[in-house]
Amino acid sequence: MNAKKILYLAIMLTGMSSCVGDLDVVPLDSTVNTADRAYKTKEDYDKGLAKLYAIWAMSGQDGASNSDIEIGDQGNTTLVRSYWLCQVQPTDEMKNADNKDWTAPFNYMTWGTSRTEPIEAVYQRCMYIVALVNEYLKQLPNAPEGIDRVNYQAQARFCRALAYYTLMDIYGRPPFITEDNYSLQPEQIESDKLFSWIETELKWVIEKGNLPKKQTGIDRGRADQGSAWALLARMYLNAVTYTGKAYYTECINACKQVFTMGYELADEYHALFCGDNTENPDAANEIIFPVLLDGDATQTWANFISSSRPSKVIKEIEDDKSPEQGKKKYNFCFENWGTREGWAQYRATGQLIDFFEFNGNVKSMENIKDKRGIFVDKTFYDELELKQYIENDPIGTFNTDGWWVFKFSNLKHDGTPLDIYQTAETAVFVSTDFPLIRLGDIYLIFAEAVARQNDTQNMAEAVEKVNLLRARGDVSAIDENWLKATAKVGGSSKTVPFGNILNERTRELYWEGQRRTDLIRYGLLTSSEYVWDWKGGVQSGTGVNERYNLYPIPLTDLTSNGNMHQNEGYEKN
Repeated sequence: MNAKKILYLAIMLTGMSSCVGDLDVVPLDSTVNTADRAYKTKEDYDKGLAKLYAIWAMSGQDGASNSDIEIGDQGNTTLVRSYWLCQVQPTDEMKNADNKDWTAPFNYMTWGTSRTEPIEAVYQRCMYIVALVNEYLKQLPNAPEGIDRVNYQAQARFCRALAYYTLMDIYGRPPFITEDNYSLQPEQIESDKLFSWIETELKWVIEKGNLPKKQTGIDRGRADQGSAWALLARMYLNAVTYTGKAYYTECINACKQVFTMGYELADEYHALFCGDNTENPDAANEIIFPVLLDGDATQTWANFISSSRPSKVIKEIEDDKSPEQGKKKYNFCFENWGTREGWAQYRATGQLIDFFEFNGNVKSMENIKDKRGIFVDKTFYDELELKQYIENDPIGTFNTDGWWVFKFSNLKHDGTPLDIYQTAETAVFVSTDFPLIRLGDIYLIFAEAVARQNDTQNMAEAVEKVNLLRARGDVSAIDENWLKATAKVGGSSKTVPFGNILNERTRELYWEGQRRTDLIRYGLLTSSEYVWDWKGGVQSGTGVNERYNLYPIPLTDLTSNGNMHQNEGYEKN
């Protein structure tokens, strides 16, 4: 049995649910366990720990139709999907064709403070993790013999640190509560202070947590020293955003620690995003911390595959009037991307395509140079060319405007279907783990920190790391001057210091949930000097208010906690 099944099957009988309005662990159902009843045996503590990881992937205990928190659509409000939407949809990487009340403001970067599913979900589910970890740590001293309490404590504290890092990055100043300062109305914490607290927590996890350097086998997907160092590296790179101070030396040192943990780049880029990506050793060795998904053991709509695929397939099948038409369509989808259907929601902006090189500068998939650009530029049904740029309103124009992104797949890395599905019709839920942190990202974090610090001692290694990524994409090598250059951003006229590194991050990491944070670090997210399809609600793009560098604190928390204050710029909206 693989790591995903063990991790998720462990929580199925945990029986703990929550309403997070006051950050207490209060069950929605009076028949389920509260923490004081739930933690008795070693198995209970194993289940509780597994739950902390599973919140990233699962909406609730009982499958895709259930939610631990009362928040809205279970599909859009899984943590990994909501986090991804917050990080990608408002940016130059993606626009959403789905017709929901929050979709247009997210496409345009014009949201306000009204209840918005992804904004609400990231906040509530991260605070749910915090609440569960706090209770877990309070109960852990009572754990029976046979439990490595230090190890379990370190895993729980990593999960809480990751949740607080996410809250800091998305909202800036979340409420702050630990097992030592419980309050129904916790105080808000400034991002620089939260940064220092997360740093201290992660260093404790590394130095005293009794964790292996790198998790393998059935423990893959759990915290280890490598994931803690990698999260520190990511946080250090963005320290100016959070604290106003640079931490490039610390970032370089954290990256170099990751390099000693035994991770290796995958030979095949596409394998990192396939249905067997943490079972295939080549891909698994690059993925430092995945959000585990399993189409057999779990039911969750944390699905980036069906949502990025067309709802119409080839003409022969769509025009078939026989009773077998539905089955044929399921089979086509299953054989081509590993799920039974497409939802026609997410696709690329034209600006994302501009980051890639093409032979003769002719923008088509026949001419793309970089193997990392995994797109489709023609429809299946009528083989019409998709417009590179989203010229019409993003909602409802999936089949005409914007190239499709086929980076994620639920097939094995060799292109065959996964064995867990008995028929195409049963391929509803995916098994493609989401690489929340991977070595390719750490290589680029290292390169950027070295360049910004002008660290001559590590410059040659930084160039080498970037060239390893570019060689995998089958594109030309770069040198030190390239690394340090001021360069244009993608196909725009806007230049920024170290712009080549930002462009390389786009090609390597597009659609992996890092884009918003990257654009903020480069001063571009709200800028009028760098725009993209439908930024600011205008087709050609326009600058927006700087308040959009953070998301608003959900009104549900502001109204229940008098110690919370809204982020600047959202006070009257």
